[in-house]
Parts: sequence; structure tokens; C-alpha cells
Amino acid sequence: MKIVLLALDGEVKRAREILGTRYPEATIEEISRDEIESLRPAPRLAALRARKPDVFAVSNERLVWQRGQNALLLFGAMAGARECVLFDAHQGWQVEKRGQILSTVPARITWEAVLSGITIARARKQLKDLENAVALNPTGLKKKLADRTGAPELVYLRATPGAGTQFGGASSHINGFVRAAIKQGAKIRFVSNDEIAGLDQTGTQSKIIWPEPFGSTRAAFDLHNNFVFTRGAVKEIETNPPDFIYQRYSRFSWAGVEASLNTGRPLFLEYNGSEVWVGQHWDKVGMLGMLERVERLNLNAAAHIFVVSEVDRDNLLRAGVSAGKVIVNPNGVDVEIFKPNIGGAGERQKLGVETDETLVGFVGTFGPWHGVLALAEAITLIPADARIRFLLIGGGSLRGEVERILNEAGQAERVIFAGMIAHDRVPAMLDACDILASPHVPLADGSAFFGSPTKLFEYMAMGKGIVASRLGQIGDVLENEKTALLVEPGNVRELSDAIRRLAGSRELRQRLGKSAREAAIARHTWSHNAALVLYAYLECGD
Repeated sequence: MKIVLLALDGEVKRAREILGTRYPEATIEEISRDEIESLRPAPRLAALRARKPDVFAVSNERLVWQRGQNALLLFGAMAGARECVLFDAHQGWQVEKRGQILSTVPARITWEAVLSGITIARARKQLKDLENAVALNPTGLKKKLADRTGAPELVYLRATPGAGTQFGGASSHINGFVRAAIKQGAKIRFVSNDEIAGLDQTGTQSKIIWPEPFGSTRAAFDLHNNFVFTRGAVKEIETNPPDFIYQRYSRFSWAGVEASLNTGRPLFLEYNGSEVWVGQHWDKVGMLGMLERVERLNLNAAAHIFVVSEVDRDNLLRAGVSAGKVIVNPNGVDVEIFKPNIGGAGERQKLGVETDETLVGFVGTFGPWHGVLALAEAITLIPADARIRFLLIGGGSLRGEVERILNEAGQAERVIFAGMIAHDRVPAMLDACDILASPHVPLADGSAFFGSPTKLFEYMAMGKGIVASRLGQIGDVLENEKTALLVEPGNVRELSDAIRRLAGSRELRQRLGKSAREAAIARHTWSHNAALVLYAYLECGD
């Protein structure tokens, strides 16, 4: 039996292991997401058919987040697969035979398209109603606070259209803020559309409103699940209104706006950048006109908007948002979780790194602005006899390109791909490293870099030598030759030379690392971040 595997999340090793337990006698051949997405429909089908699959298997992080499941099943059946399987990292498993697919899926796709059209029409009407309601309160819904004494209570809404079980900047932000706010006396109820990696369930009341894998387009999928999430979240908030609502702004979501209108509680919006910009340049979601209206609705409805960088603040002010609503609140780090000597020696041994080798670490998404391609090119410039190895933690759409660059240069043996790892293992993995790299690159369209990378502050707290791009907030937070070595963004020769320089000097690594940790403790903790939000709540009642 031959299985052709399409790992949409890039986690090929994990997918192979899962398939190996279900089909122990089968051979597994991969077809990459890049290959599928680069072809038009007919060549795409021909590419899969040429591999002659008995089973077409598609894996991702979480099945409920996989739009277009019917289309994937039909794709496999039309390519000749006798069986099609959709599965995920959390024991989700769906299998259908070819005959069943060909006889039922076309009708299912048609019906899904009809219902998607109805969903979009309904969303247009609801959006107009909300816009009208918010327009009646042009001051930004600055509501009277609840009659409650003692610690403030907030409901945190996470409605991001994607799995929350992976580690990364988003989950680090959520966990860091929640832990710090609780330590400062806040009571938090957490309402999410997925489990969040690392979230402490003991100190937080949590409710998950699971999405539904429905929608013939990405926009229809998001809008349908906006209705699903908003219905559940508003009911939760209306039953027991908090002092304020804190929402992590996300694409095509108005749950916080509707809950604020219905309960009279102020909406605090955590704004990590424009989803309209993302939809234009990175994540082609469609229906950008409607997305822009949803984004403006959230900005108008919020009593306060917390942005992670000065660039984001400037972007909002240019868009006409009142300066009094916008508060710059950069990301941070929990310095008691990310700290030296927290298990790195054991992880280093598991990885097979020799004591005389220098290990350079990178953690993050293999995506557009994290600079992983620049890092791969820099690795190819390391001399063959240098005792330097690299640990790349994470995954994403560019992993295949990274592997191609390294293989062509004969440097693949120097690199350890850890993939997506458990959230609580990240500090020890960073502790295993001698150098940590943050090789971010400029945005392709020339826009100012608006990010506040959580890994930057986590690296600082680890007390390691850091090599980073002199870009946006990164260049503001780090000081060249004092807390890090800064290089020109995208300059792979400078990046490679800085890595080699740090690898050659333990004293330099220790000096920079000590200063970086001291700076993180003094100015860049999640306690600072949470305190600013809670202070804004108190100020809101004046």
C-alpha cells in the first residue's frame, strides 16, 4: 500500500509517525504544500495522480480549523486514491472511501457554497447594524464601570482563526499577560476558540467555543465562525458581566464589540497589527473591503487600544484613530520561566551536541518576516570545519525552502530541526543554546516593521549571546555591543560573521547575555505589560 502525504502544517515527521501506527505496512511518499500551491488545478491533480496513491492523507494541526475538507477529499479521490484521510496532531481522524466521496462530496460542496453565500449576506447586515450602534457612541464606548469592589474582573476573548495549541508569540503573549494580571490581583475568565498551549487552568476560568469546519472560502469560514464564537462569548459575558472586556483583535471578529454594546462594559482591544495589511500581503483571505470595515468597527468601539509598537500607534493615528485611545504596550517575558540554567544541559545531551560545539538557536515561525531564509543563507557561509551547529525550533510555510538551501549547500548535517515542541519545553531548549538568533527581515512592501517579537524578550531573559537585526523595535530594545550584536536586516554575510564572532568568544557571550537579562528584568516583563492594562481600567472610571 502506498500513502501520499500532504502535511499542510509542515510537520512531516509527526504525520509520518501517526500514519505509521495506522498503516504499519505502508510506504509513505510526500507531496509538498509548495508544490500543490504553485500549480494550477489540472497540473496539481496530475502531480498527485502521477504518484499513484492508494491512500491520500492530509495532516494539519487541528482538523476543526481545516477549511475545504470536502475539496481535499474530492482531490484525492479524483487522483485515484482508494481512500482519503484527514487527520491532526490531537487524534482527530476522518477517513472516507473513494466511492463514497465521488457520490456525495460534489453535492456537499454545492450546499456548502450556498450556505456560505447566506452567511456572507447575514454578516453584511449584522456588520451594518453594529456600525450604526457604535456610531451612536463616538467617544469609543467609554462605559460606566460595574459596581464592584476589590480586584478587577475581566473576560479575555481569543477569537483568532487558527489553532492555539502551538507555541509561539501569540500563546506566549496570552500566557504572559494572564499570569502577570492574576499576580497583580485581577480575576480572569478566558473565552477561546481553541486550547492555548501552556495556559494555567488552575488560576483561570476557561471556556472553549469550538469552531466548525464550514465555509467554501476563507472569508466565509471566518465569518461563519465569528457567528459561532460571538454567540457563545456574548452569552457568557451577559450571564456574568465583568468590569471590562479584553479582546485580542482578530480577523473578521466582532465578539468584543457586540458584548460591549449588550452589557455596557468597556472594550479593551489588543491590536497586534492590521489584519487588512496581512490580508493584502501575507495571508490572502479575500473580501478585504469587508475586513477593513470590521477592523474599523473594532477600533471605533474600543475604549482603549493597546498596540505593541510605536509604528503600530503611528499607523492608527494616520488612519484617524484618536490618540487618547491608543496605548503602546510592547510584548514582554516572564523572567522566572525564561532564565539561565533551567534544563539546557539535559536538552543538549538529548540533541547530541558535543561539549566543544557552539549551538545557535532560533525559535519562531518559518514565515515571511522572521528571517529564517536569511538565517539559512548565513549558515551556508559557515566554514565546513567550524564547530558550530544550529537548532531551529518551529515550523511554517518556508521550512521546505530552508531545507532546500541547506541541502544544496551541503550544510544540512549542521542543523537540527526540532519542529513544533511542547510549550513548556521551550525555555530548556533555549537554555541548551550558546547563541540565540533573531534575523528578522524588512517587510516586502516597504512598510515600517511594526512587530514586537516575543522571542526577542525571551532571548534576553535567557542570558545568552544574541545576534539580531537592527530593525524596528528590535533595534530600539537591544543596544549593539552591550546587549547584543546587531546586524543589517537581510545581510547574510553580516549575520554569519556575527554568529562566528560570538561562537569564538565565551567572554563576549557572557557579557552581552548578562546585560540583556538585566535589561529584560528592569523594563520588559509581562508584569509591566499587564500593569499598563489594569491602570488603564482604573483610569477609565475617572
